[in-house]
Amino acid sequence: MEFFEFADVVTSQEEIRNKVSVDDLPFFCEDVEAVAESEELGRVIYFRHWGRFHVRRENIMGGVRFFVPDCTNALVWTVTTGYPPYPEKIVLHATINRTEHDFEFIEATKELLSTLKSGMERNLKAESVKPLSPPVLITDLRGE
Repeated sequence: MEFFEFADVVTSQEEIRNKVSVDDLPFFCEDVEAVAESEELGRVIYFRHWGRFHVRRENIMGGVRFFVPDCTNALVWTVTTGYPPYPEKIVLHATINRTEHDFEFIEATKELLSTLKSGMERNLKAESVKPLSPPVLITDLRGE
């Protein structure tokens, strides 16, 4: 399943990478109550709905990806800009490895993205930063 939200914030992938860290998740997302120590699987975080899990963050094209390695639903969410469907906004995208799930889990996942959207719009202030154009991809001419 996948979930989307679109934050009305003009920014750049660099600003997202610099400001949206694991430590700052509670600042941007009310559904993340706290961040604690690092362990083998990643930083320990406490979700309001789900409790204690680990989270890791990595840079991707357009921004960052967070993933929860000990989630049985393989929860992943991204915070990106500069690409469709709304290159002028922040695209928040979450996925789980299920085609169906119970109502409570789906609603909690939607709320996670909704509170992240609100937090981005409230707390990520880009001062005259324009989104970067997507890089031009060069076709592989080797013919393989």
